[in-house]
Parts: sequence; structure tokens; C-alpha cells
Amino acid sequence: MPFSAADTPPRPKVLSVSDLTVDYGKYRALDRLSLNIVEGELVGVIGPNGAGKTSFVKALCGRLKLQGELAVCGQSLRRGTDRRQHIALVPQDIGLYPHLTAKENLDVIGRLLGLKKKQGIMDALDAVEMKQHANLKVADMSGGMKRRINVAAAILTKPSLVIFDEPTAGVDAPARDTVHRLARKLADDGKAVILITHELDQAEALCDKVLVLCNGKRLAFEAPARLLERSFHGQREIMVRYGQPPDPNVFTAMQPFEFKQSELPTIWVALTESNEVSFVSAFLTAIRGGDDLIREISVRRPGLTALMHRIEKTGQLSA
Repeated sequence: MPFSAADTPPRPKVLSVSDLTVDYGKYRALDRLSLNIVEGELVGVIGPNGAGKTSFVKALCGRLKLQGELAVCGQSLRRGTDRRQHIALVPQDIGLYPHLTAKENLDVIGRLLGLKKKQGIMDALDAVEMKQHANLKVADMSGGMKRRINVAAAILTKPSLVIFDEPTAGVDAPARDTVHRLARKLADDGKAVILITHELDQAEALCDKVLVLCNGKRLAFEAPARLLERSFHGQREIMVRYGQPPDPNVFTAMQPFEFKQSELPTIWVALTESNEVSFVSAFLTAIRGGDDLIREISVRRPGLTALMHRIEKTGQLSA
């Protein structure tokens, strides 16, 4: 009999969140959040500032009072429960001793965590592909290598759930890519992984699902491709890059096309439901002599960055 995806047994549930609610006085940071994360799943958590991402991490780590239910591998995480055997947190900052080697750092951290055996040290270094650098001092490591040791320190307890809390904030591109590859590798090795991030392109490429939060509420929890198709219904994003910021005449001509400034004053984007060739042709006609200022025009499917701009403006997934 032919094998089909329907015959694949469901993966074990690692994290179960039911009606999670967090209040700071009269302010509600999380509002009845519910979701399940399974073994081997990498979930990106995204949302505007104040969406509830930090409160979600603190709730999982037992750092605040909450309502609702949390469970890891079927064990309820009530307040006061020691979560170190179940959950690991990889923070933004690197908490290592620069004068010690990688192995010595993990030995110290393991003792602080109450671990009595050292065999987990080499396992953790192997998991982050740093076993061959066990005796290298942290002070002599690159930024990406330090990030790897930081992750190794977090997974010493062999947790089922690993949380990366905005681990790439303020780091260079190579170190950022290192962290994201590690998050994906840990998921592929069978752990459930949560990645709190503002790196939306990376989240779209790496994550099995994204949890979208806004004002403490869950807007979506699904695969990025499905979420984007549901939110944009086949729309296309037109990106125009100028050699210099558009002058007032060009800016005025752009208005009917509803272009919005992107990350730089020379980059502008617009969404269209019409034929993209017709849209670009009409745009070039409208700006007349301004087209000599254009360095690039590209057409692409809207990504999570476009979706985040919409959410920040409207609080909704759809226009």
C-alpha cells in the first residue's frame, strides 16, 4: 500500500498554552492566548512593540503572575515549578566568562544550574557545532562562536523547549545567521523552539509557524506561506528604489499609487491587486521625467515585513 502523509503519526505535544492571560494592574498584556507547539517545530513570535511578546516569555519562564494553564510535555507549570529541566532561555546578552574556555564556562554554568555530571557539556558543545573549540577561551572567539556557546549553556539541562528571546538584537549579520541556523538545527534535532524576533525575513524563511501577537491578542498561528496568502489574496508588492529621495514633484505623482516609505527614504513600496505590468507602466507614465532617478523596480509577493506594516497601522491582518 502506498505511504501517504496522512499515515504519519502526529508529533508529541511539547508546549500547551490555554487561556493565558497576563495583567499589569488595569493593563492586559496577554489576553486568553491559546496554542500548542509540537516536537521538532520552530515557531517565530512576531508583533509590534507592546504586542505581548516579552510577557509571553516571562510567563513561560515563571517570572510573573498569570491566569490560564501552561504545560510542557504534559506537566503543568504552576507558579513555583522548577522549569529548568523543561525550558531553556537563550537571552539577548552573552552571559559568559571571557577568561575561561568554552568547556570551563559550561562547567561553571552547569554547577550553577545544579547539574552534578559533566558529560552533558560535550553533548551541548556538539549540538552547537563547537566541540572542536572546547578548549578555546571565550575572549578569543568571534561573535558567532560566542553566540553558539551561549546556546550551549542554555541547553545543558537537555530541555524539551528552547526559547530564543530576540537573540540577534544589535548583532552583526554573520552572528545573526549563526543564531538562526542554530534555532533551526535544534528544531530539526527534535526540540520545540520558540524564536522571538524582529527579523521578519528570517522568520518567514526558517519558521514552521509564526505566532502573530497584537495588543496581547493572537492574530494568527500558522505557516508563514499560508498566513501571507490568506492576508494578501494574491496581491503583489511593488518596490521602487531611487538614487536619492524623491523630489516634491515625483512625490506628488506617487500619491495616487499609495506608495509608502520603507526602511530608507530612497525605498518606497506599494501593494496592487491589478496586473503588475500595468501598474508599473502607469506609474512610470505618471512620474514622467522622474524615471531617470529610479535605480530599481521590483515585483514580489508581500512578506511578513509588509504584513507587519499593516498590523502596526491597522491592528488587523487584512486591509
